[in-house]
Amino acid sequence: MNKKECFIGSISNYKGGTGKTITAVNLSAGLAIQKKKVLIIDIDPQSDTTRALMQDPMKINNCIYQLLDPGEKQPIDLKDCIYSTIHENLDILPNITETSGLEIPLAINFPESNWNLRNKIYDYVKDKYDYALIDCPPTLSIFVSNALYASDFVMIPVDAGSGNSLEGVKGVLELMQSVRDNGNPNLRFIKILINKIDRRKSAHKANIQEAQNRFGEENIFETTIPTSSVFETIETMRKTSVFSYSPTSKGAQGFRTFTKEFLSFFEPERSGE
Repeated sequence: MNKKECFIGSISNYKGGTGKTITAVNLSAGLAIQKKKVLIIDIDPQSDTTRALMQDPMKINNCIYQLLDPGEKQPIDLKDCIYSTIHENLDILPNITETSGLEIPLAINFPESNWNLRNKIYDYVKDKYDYALIDCPPTLSIFVSNALYASDFVMIPVDAGSGNSLEGVKGVLELMQSVRDNGNPNLRFIKILINKIDRRKSAHKANIQEAQNRFGEENIFETTIPTSSVFETIETMRKTSVFSYSPTSKGAQGFRTFTKEFLSFFEPERSGE
């Protein structure tokens, strides 16, 4: 029996505060709970995903820094950069804040450096995992370009309470088209995920309507993630997923539903299960 296809995707919005890392952490955890073999790749030097999911971030030896560093003299084995997480079936390729210092060296090697991540991970990830999710920084930087060149798809989280996050959607779609035109033609946009929604607030309803008008209702996930003090607590703790911290909360239920919708997009034959 042949192994099922592995899908590699970037979670990106160049506007901050859109729930990007919360989406990356909890979707990857949700997929792992559904018995999928998942790798989360933290390409954001802020390293919030690393702190949330690694059992002991202090024990990082090799990580995304060594993989992307154009000055690295010794080839790094990808297996030495991958660690287990707090969830079974979920591994992580972590990051450290020092990676932010690689932006200029990588830019000097542009455009060849766009392919650094893909060249280092693609074959291994495709062989070992069902899904790989890349948590991108809130920029349109060389790190995001690396993520998109390594990806099969892009999904974009937005904050229901912020009209500015819709401008971030436009920026990511434009960068995605550039990547498609310059070497990764199979990269596709899947959908927008609306985060931090409170349907009692008129501004949230207006922003959702604006998103539907600008990008098409068919390009927005049916599932929305509610605003919740649970997420605020997790962000403050900077450690754990909603499934570990509060598995019966509305936030956890939102991500359970979203995980099923996400899986139905890639595995439609299983959508009725």
